[in-house]
Amino acid sequence: MWPWLGTAVLAVAASVSCGTGIRDGQGDLYATKTIGPEGGQIVLREATLDFGLNCVDPPAPITLRRFDSIAQTGAVGPVFQIQVPSPGTFNNQPTITISTLDTVASDSRYAIGFLVPAIRQWFPNTNTNPPPCAASSALCAEVQIQSFTQPNGPQDPLKTTTLDLAIVQKCMANSECPTGQNMVCSGTACQLCSSGFCN
Repeated sequence: MWPWLGTAVLAVAASVSCGTGIRDGQGDLYATKTIGPEGGQIVLREATLDFGLNCVDPPAPITLRRFDSIAQTGAVGPVFQIQVPSPGTFNNQPTITISTLDTVASDSRYAIGFLVPAIRQWFPNTNTNPPPCAASSALCAEVQIQSFTQPNGPQDPLKTTTLDLAIVQKCMANSECPTGQNMVCSGTACQLCSSGFCN
């Protein structure tokens, strides 16, 4: 279900600068950095992960991975995956910033969303007061830490060490989604109809 890297590749990734990013054998970009209680930042192309004080304690290696596209589409632009050593790695919510076109960043229809693993469906971030973005051509959101400990909702005991995030288009009806692209409105976000969620 999730792409994983070999041990040797992960060892190489750990030695790379957080802002550079390297490619694995499948051509996917990723950056790994150990984050401790002092906080820090991981930058990978359009995305920046910011960690405040005591967000990660004890220190842990965090990987940010970038995909041009994934099987479940509906994302506006690339998909970014956060990988942590254990579901409870974060004590507080880090912030993700994704650079995009000015027209997308200034349009209230767009938000950063996350992919729910059980149904492979995008949901916009529910934070009604997103953190301010330093750049006008970007969208920002807090990474919801319960998405790792309760990825399919509070009634599901499943835990995960990966979370997919991307810019999505919010919606309440199919008519609000792009026409001619086989998109439907489901889960308050536009989804690709061929994914099996054509309702």
